[in-house]
Amino acid sequence: MQSSISETQQIWRCIVCGYLHEGAKPPEECPVCGAKANEFEIMEQPAVTAKPESKPKAWRCLVCDYIHEGTEPPAECPVCGASANEFEPVEEPEETPAAAGAASEQAVPEKFVIIGGGIAGLTAAEAFREKVTEGEITIVNEEPGLPYYRLNLTRYLAGEIKPTSLPIRPQQWFEESNIKLIDGTSATDLDPEAGKIQLSNGNELSYDRLLLCPGSHPYTPPIPNSQLPKIKTLRTKEDADEILEQIASGAKCTVVGGGVLGIETAGALARRGGDVTLLESHEWLMPRQLNRSAAERVKKHLQSLGVKLKENARTSRFNGSADNGLESIELQSGEEIPADLAILATGVRPNTALARKAGLEVDTGIVVDNHLRTSRPSIFAAGDAAEHNGTLYGLWNPSQFQGKIAGINAGGGSLEFGGMPRNNTLKLAGIDVCSIGEIHAHDGSYLTMEEDRENMFCRLIFHDDYLAGAILMGDGVEYNSAIRKAIENRQHFGPLLQHQPTIDKILKSLELQ
Repeated sequence: MQSSISETQQIWRCIVCGYLHEGAKPPEECPVCGAKANEFEIMEQPAVTAKPESKPKAWRCLVCDYIHEGTEPPAECPVCGASANEFEPVEEPEETPAAAGAASEQAVPEKFVIIGGGIAGLTAAEAFREKVTEGEITIVNEEPGLPYYRLNLTRYLAGEIKPTSLPIRPQQWFEESNIKLIDGTSATDLDPEAGKIQLSNGNELSYDRLLLCPGSHPYTPPIPNSQLPKIKTLRTKEDADEILEQIASGAKCTVVGGGVLGIETAGALARRGGDVTLLESHEWLMPRQLNRSAAERVKKHLQSLGVKLKENARTSRFNGSADNGLESIELQSGEEIPADLAILATGVRPNTALARKAGLEVDTGIVVDNHLRTSRPSIFAAGDAAEHNGTLYGLWNPSQFQGKIAGINAGGGSLEFGGMPRNNTLKLAGIDVCSIGEIHAHDGSYLTMEEDRENMFCRLIFHDDYLAGAILMGDGVEYNSAIRKAIENRQHFGPLLQHQPTIDKILKSLELQ
């Protein structure tokens, strides 16, 4: 049989996760799932001449969806700290010949202005610069200083990283890329007819192409006295510094909201030695992403860190005064919780005021088409405030991906954003959690398999012999990519399910594509 592999080189497949290894012998340990060498098998190669292998140009973190550009994954994810073996290669968006031809007929923009210095804005600036080498790029960032990883604020709270690790790009990058950063300033008015933007510092900018990446702001629920001193949200580094100052002084802290941000914040402050209580209004944590047993595992982990958790705890009012600040939190049950500091982790809302005043089409967010254009052809939108086909993602990976597409299109390209599946892979207070697809059995036609071990939790949901969803925790998160692909590719498990397999056998049957 002909083969492009030499006699001393073989392709070895990990029978646990499907990872492929090229070499004279299998690796001592699978870099994906940790399986040992005896759990690899030789794969026969087809009788074809292999095409030259091209290295990936980008890698996706399996934990937080951060996209890293380069031929190799980073040693550590700058967002969540995941190691290199927790990255998978991703395909870069490509323009079709027709789209490239259409783009070449457009006038090359000379002035590109970006409102917002988050990941969408910075990715767009980089993509635009690659396409338009001589054009002017200006980023207007409301916060002072260099744009930073907002997702890392809870790691900063926990003391895992220093302030110097927060910036996404160093000052040198802006200078070398010929990108002007205006920080500590916001856009106050937009005139699409004139192509001009008014800034809060009194200056005016003109543009040929504009990208709106205004992000979002914390939602404050209508709870009486929610404007009292010492009631905070966590959205900026300034917020984080003020919270750390209060914790250092021994303040009793209550986090309102048991979602991702609330869990991360409570866990981070507990690791700092804080006296922390977490309030969740539902019966268990994250009911949209976790079932009761998975949430119970997260609960136990939080309690091991010192977090006091109260479920079915609905806040009715904050007690205190303008002079004395917060004194306690009153629940609908009548219970009163002493508190010197409250952190509201109750969701976010997109920043759409600038777009609304300018007359752009706005629903919940700024409405964009598949090219991420707004109702004005010269204005694009991306990130938390962009609404595509009725969806506001509010997640890191879609923001980064949208930013790249918007930056290329603003530079004359014609890429399309087709939407992205929701894949909630998170680090919750130090443990990896992945929630994909359906997590609850809606009726008797669903088959549920669940196993809870010391180092792994796995819940698999099947419907009509197809994998419909999964919850993975701990070591189980290593199967994130394989399970996601099995769901997307509608892998059929009928023959295997007929023999009442264990979860281990199901996981071993999955192959990485």
